[in-house]
Amino acid sequence: MKKILLTVFFLSMALLMAGCTGQQQPQQNATPAAQYGDLVSVDYTLRVDGKVIDTSLPDVASRSGIASPSRTYQPMSLRLMLGGQKINGFVNGIVGMEQGETKNFTVAAVDGYGLSDPSKIMNQSRYYNMSVYENVPMDYFVSQNVSVEKGKVFPSAVGYVAVDNFTNDTVRIRYLISPGQQFAVGGLPQTVVNVTNDTIVIRVDVVQGHTYTVTHLSGVNATSRAVHVDNETVVMDENNPLAGKDLDFEVTLRSITH
Repeated sequence: MKKILLTVFFLSMALLMAGCTGQQQPQQNATPAAQYGDLVSVDYTLRVDGKVIDTSLPDVASRSGIASPSRTYQPMSLRLMLGGQKINGFVNGIVGMEQGETKNFTVAAVDGYGLSDPSKIMNQSRYYNMSVYENVPMDYFVSQNVSVEKGKVFPSAVGYVAVDNFTNDTVRIRYLISPGQQFAVGGLPQTVVNVTNDTIVIRVDVVQGHTYTVTHLSGVNATSRAVHVDNETVVMDENNPLAGKDLDFEVTLRSITH
């Protein structure tokens, strides 16, 4: 009986040891996922409304008709940080990806370039009138340390002006402008159409689809696109061109540096 008990005891111990030896150990992830703060390198393609508008892949750029000879197509490096240079939705889409993985995800407009702000869309007449004469405070010339004399000519943003008359408080200037003369005011190209004794007719000559750096009366600069131009109206939009658009990305994670 004792021999049988010992045999059973040793058999039980052998099974126990075998069970311990065969138990699965936690495995280390061979391909760690990208985390916030990591430096990553990615290839990407961006589609908006089903159309490719940007990519890091030369073959995709060529097939889509957006290839630029001045651009080097290669993976893009970025730090996975919210509130950085890349939109948060793009960063969030990459976090959790593994090296070599390709992923498709959509960034809603609110998480991309935001919604379109109607207050940033300006509708204005293409033609406007400007008086041949303008009254300028004498203090302006004093602050510029410029002496004022009748008939004296000065350069201005729209061409030369001449002193027509002046008092101790005010200088009356006359714009020396001719039809066909071109200039830029506030960053927008303009052309003189007609000049009478009292009035100058000016046309805003922006090109539809082109982007301009405009200067507001407050002195603040902004990027503005001419989204509509006809013979009567000019519509300028300071919203990002992708504002209000959902962004469809295809991303391949090439490398991760923790």
